[in-house]
Amino acid sequence: MLELATISVFCLLCFALLNLYWGQRVARLYQAHLAQKSHSSYTPSAAVVLSLRGNDPFLADCLQGLLNQDYPAYQVKIVVDHIDDPAFAFVTQYLAEHEHPHCDVSIREVSNGVCGLKNASLVQAIREVDNDIEVLAWLDADVIPHRSWLRELVSPLQDPEVGVASGIRWYAPRHANPGTMVRHAWNTAAMMQMVALEIPWGGSIALSREIFTHPQLTNSFSRMLWDDTGLKVIADQLGRRVAFVPATTMVNRESISFDSCFRYMTRQLVNARYYHPHWWLVAGLGLMMAVAQTALLVLSVLFMLQGDLTAAASSAGVLLFANGCVAVAIFRISLLVHKTVTARGEHFQRQPLRTLGYLGITVYIFAAALLAAMRTRTIDWRGVLYHVTDPFNVQIMHYEPYRHPEANASLLELEHVSI
Repeated sequence: MLELATISVFCLLCFALLNLYWGQRVARLYQAHLAQKSHSSYTPSAAVVLSLRGNDPFLADCLQGLLNQDYPAYQVKIVVDHIDDPAFAFVTQYLAEHEHPHCDVSIREVSNGVCGLKNASLVQAIREVDNDIEVLAWLDADVIPHRSWLRELVSPLQDPEVGVASGIRWYAPRHANPGTMVRHAWNTAAMMQMVALEIPWGGSIALSREIFTHPQLTNSFSRMLWDDTGLKVIADQLGRRVAFVPATTMVNRESISFDSCFRYMTRQLVNARYYHPHWWLVAGLGLMMAVAQTALLVLSVLFMLQGDLTAAASSAGVLLFANGCVAVAIFRISLLVHKTVTARGEHFQRQPLRTLGYLGITVYIFAAALLAAMRTRTIDWRGVLYHVTDPFNVQIMHYEPYRHPEANASLLELEHVSI
């Protein structure tokens, strides 16, 4: 038992120190942003793409923010999945009431059925972008961009070494149901990995012209299910890096059921499994933490039953220390995110104690989602059924235009409604 305890202690200590290091990197990122005195003056000609499937409950707010950016020259390209999609009628009516001189709406062309629908829309938009556009950005419909969102998002691209600028997703739950809190706790911890391992977030992202005009991007998107995680590999191959923009930390206040939360986590991990070069590090750390924590919990009880109080106390102490390190990193990041969002005139309620209370169970739900992601081949995403056998072998098994949810569907069941 001592050998197993020693191995478990070593694994947990390594995990704890790694999270402290990653948390410090994220904290420095936010501190540097908060220390800035003014917005960047870098405003190259830009185009922003919004891909829609379904009428998102936040779509009006998304359009309001998107069409009123503090940015001198930018185009907006809205690509709707189908002409019968309810989002098309909504957007058409919205634009009739809120004119914008450089906003185009189009219907997604017939897909070849071998990539994600959002990717198909992005490829279509990229091919229609004017030759003088220097930056291409896109966002999801559940993102509500503040007035300086685009200016802040493109700022890192003035560095010639940066090819991809990514925003950061932050869940700020209004409700404390289990699914919502688990997603919040998991995303907060995952955010540290995303920054450290350069895993971009497609909900708010910008690409330099060298990246979005390169044939490799459209060729890859035309055969991939997702649009964001694989950008790390593409940027590396083109000699560019990924930069994260704390100023574009986008707050999502939606609630979610526990079942939908687990499907969401699994889907995110399938994305990493197929398209990120450090997938096995992500999976290994998640499974190691769950196994080591379980082993040390059991061993601490066994040591106590055997009367070895020193070993029992040591095991319990390491457990508390490891979870405390993660909790400290998350608490610190949460505070800095709150300051960042508050500084731009928004507000959300922090729930640090509830978040910390869910960390223990989130470890095991994360491990279960990892195991599910390892064997997942078929993905049901927004009513479209995809079968994926390898990163560039995607088939749409079932498609139909988006339909309104059933009248009795709960708001807790809402998931990403962008394509």
